[in-house]
Amino acid sequence: MQDFLSLVLQAGNIAQSEILKHWKTSINVEWKADATPVTIADKKAEELVRSFAQKETPEFGFIGEEFGQENPNAEYQWVLDPIDGTKSFIYGVPLFGTIIAILKKGAPIAGLIQLPALNSKIWATAGGGAFADEGVPIKVSDVSELKDSLVLSGTLNTMESKGYGDWFADIRKNAKLYRGWGDCFGYYQVACGRAEVMVDPVVSIWDIAPLPLIFAEAGGYFSTLKGEKNLFSSTGEPLHPIQDGYTAIATNRKFPIFYNTYELI
Repeated sequence: MQDFLSLVLQAGNIAQSEILKHWKTSINVEWKADATPVTIADKKAEELVRSFAQKETPEFGFIGEEFGQENPNAEYQWVLDPIDGTKSFIYGVPLFGTIIAILKKGAPIAGLIQLPALNSKIWATAGGGAFADEGVPIKVSDVSELKDSLVLSGTLNTMESKGYGDWFADIRKNAKLYRGWGDCFGYYQVACGRAEVMVDPVVSIWDIAPLPLIFAEAGGYFSTLKGEKNLFSSTGEPLHPIQDGYTAIATNRKFPIFYNTYELI
């Protein structure tokens, strides 16, 4: 696992170095067909990580947000979101990050959330624990009730348009505090014990690929809103379309949250 971890950490540093070259500069913003932005920083970071992965692990497959899939039938797969939170990036908000995972037959065995503008990261390996920055162990919080919790999400507009508005409003109103610190930063906060719930009403596989591993190793809970704890089948096939086909929730596992008939703890 240390070999896989070394690769993931090196890839994260490669992405961070490139992204910071463009941080808070005047760059052109393109808008993709799905109404999400992309910049040269997203594209160049993915190109560099793909090149590194091809050199170090030529037999592995690759799933990336900007340039799609390569070798989808490989036993091992890289998954990359070069900038998760591009809207934050282009508006000068430092709560964006790079998400990287290495999967074996669809199960994450090494994963990383790296926050370039904050110069921080968390990572995990299967059975090896979860850590931050230079190796400080992380774990979820011990808050035991929703009324004492910090709840996070991305935009409420999307929560409502996807049909989760009333459900999530009830959670927000019963929490101690709600903030819209979404994207990978929200999951980073929950995994580090600084928040208790993070919810996404629609995500792609590259947004969440390392999260089942990170939260298992940090003592927390991660699943889709249907309670699916695995993102791939036992044979390595995605359970849903890889782009915008998933939902996600992460908690500290100390109290139940229900969505329809699903108990999410």
